[in-house]
Amino acid sequence: MKFNFDLEDIKYIKIVCSDNKGNPCSIKGAIKSITEREVMACAKYEDKLDIKTPQNITLSIVCVEGLYRTKTNLKSVYDEPPYMIFAMETPQGMEYEQNREYFRIPAKYECAYYLNDGEKTNCLTSQTSDISANGVSIVLPMHAISEEDCELEMMINERLIRTKVKYVRSEKLENGYKISFTYTKISDHDRDYISQICIKKQLEQKRNIVL
Repeated sequence: MKFNFDLEDIKYIKIVCSDNKGNPCSIKGAIKSITEREVMACAKYEDKLDIKTPQNITLSIVCVEGLYRTKTNLKSVYDEPPYMIFAMETPQGMEYEQNREYFRIPAKYECAYYLNDGEKTNCLTSQTSDISANGVSIVLPMHAISEEDCELEMMINERLIRTKVKYVRSEKLENGYKISFTYTKISDHDRDYISQICIKKQLEQKRNIVL
């Protein structure tokens, strides 16, 4: 699809990149302007954030109708406190990633992550950070990922859900890492159950905003 947006249709963006030490980081912000050659975005200023430039990044764009994702080049980052300004090359295209039903919502559930290191399987207990009918993120004290699909068990409202997951991306946190996965093997019943949970939480969030 052609990269073509009206600014009023964009709710927010996410930039997935690396800092100067090679650590993965995810930055939520807003688009200021779009031209044929350049996209300008801003995010809340973070004193300790040192972003490498130039570098290839993943740019996610959340609109009213869904989520789009693309690759582009981050040309420069400069500070204008209380904001950071990001200058990116305008992407040539984009992919429609998921509709509103599959938006991830913040949710904390106990989980067990079975990490394959080639010789043995280690079980790491954790909590989810967010979840959708398409994938899940968990928080770990270390950056532990498996190159192959691995197993994840989640206890959601007294229901045990077992699924195969594939690593997607990581985000550095103050107390560890948020590791994001997409489901590669999950039963239709479990996916539908998670979808209903997400829709219910979305409705609760809307009611809270109204109140």
